[in-house]
Amino acid sequence: MEQKRITPLTTAGCFAAVMLILALLSTFMPFFSFVGYFIMPIPMTIIYMKYGMRQALLLGVVVGILMGIFIDPLTAVAQLITFASVGLAIGAGFRYEWAPAKMLACVAAALIAATGVLLALMYIVLDINLLAAIYSAFDTVVADTIAQYKTSGMSDIQLAEARMQLEEVRRLLPSMLPMFLCLAMAVIAYINVKISQLVLIRLGFSIKPFLPIRYWEISRSVIYLYVLALVMKYWGTTRDIEWLSIAGVNLNQVAFFFICIQGLAFLFYFLDRRFHISTGLQVLIIILFFVMPVFSYAAFAAGLMDMLLNYRKKRNTM
Repeated sequence: MEQKRITPLTTAGCFAAVMLILALLSTFMPFFSFVGYFIMPIPMTIIYMKYGMRQALLLGVVVGILMGIFIDPLTAVAQLITFASVGLAIGAGFRYEWAPAKMLACVAAALIAATGVLLALMYIVLDINLLAAIYSAFDTVVADTIAQYKTSGMSDIQLAEARMQLEEVRRLLPSMLPMFLCLAMAVIAYINVKISQLVLIRLGFSIKPFLPIRYWEISRSVIYLYVLALVMKYWGTTRDIEWLSIAGVNLNQVAFFFICIQGLAFLFYFLDRRFHISTGLQVLIIILFFVMPVFSYAAFAAGLMDMLLNYRKKRNTM
């Protein structure tokens, strides 16, 4: 009985020390902060899987107190909210063997909630209005873009049209931010879960990994959502129904994103059958998808083709 009490305590103590070191490295080494963000939730995930939520919460509180002592209270609270929410969500998913879609949705929801709390703390404690900061950064981008257009020799009419388009984007920015936040949190949630899976499997945990991306299937109904979004955008713009136009823009981006996911799955499937591509190359393709618009549109076209023709399903039944 005594041994059973000591084991969780010893394990939690070791993990608390590890997490404190990671927090210190993330604070004083900016490059490490990106890596530390994805590693810090893992100890809480392990404690949750082995001993339950109460022990995991106690670990988070202890680490938060230590971070407050050795770093500063505000940074401690911010990091605690972030890694605790992700670690608990992933730990619960692995402990209770949730379906991949449910796990991703719960981790993304935890990230969105944590982001909301952090934004509120920034506004209350530091008096930082993120929306105002985004507007300021966007205005700088607009000014730089217009200056580049002028140096490239664009006419006054073309400059006026470009300025009008950028101003329209600025006007729609507040209504589109929630959608972009949700999509970004979904991507970050997937990365968190994948990294946690890899580490836990290396540590000897029996975890059922997600299906590789090349086997993912997005419902064909997303195409109808995309068409509906285009109709909503058209009606909202031509008939001056602003809420309908905004809803159409948001729905369009969501449908576009999921069709692109189908396109990436099709691309990885095709390349794997032909060339047996490595994980590193797949990661590079995903990065290019987010960085270069031409790759996004190529993925969109591939996704549409795969949804309409059922290429992978037909290929697998041959």
